[in-house]
Amino acid sequence: MTRTRVFAGLLSLALLALLGWCLVRGVGDVRTQIMLGAGSFLGILYTVFGRLPDWLIEHSGGSLAADDDPGNISPRLYLSVIGAAILIAIIGFIVVIYVL
Repeated sequence: MTRTRVFAGLLSLALLALLGWCLVRGVGDVRTQIMLGAGSFLGILYTVFGRLPDWLIEHSGGSLAADDDPGNISPRLYLSVIGAAILIAIIGFIVVIYVL
């Protein structure tokens, strides 16, 4: 097992722990729980099989390869992931400011 797969497995476990915490404490909404569940599910798939599902590769335009070279990732895929992460960070920042 490669270092990348081990790291993906550890990140998936962290996402599962966050999902469990959200469910037990009642933190976040359904969209957050779905996002955490989907992320952990994809991470576990990558850890077990060593590659992403074919539907995700097809969604990226076919340019997403099975290897770990970042140059093979389609901008359509990584820009949407980065945009979603930035949006979640901004929303979290605003929520923290208004709650405190």
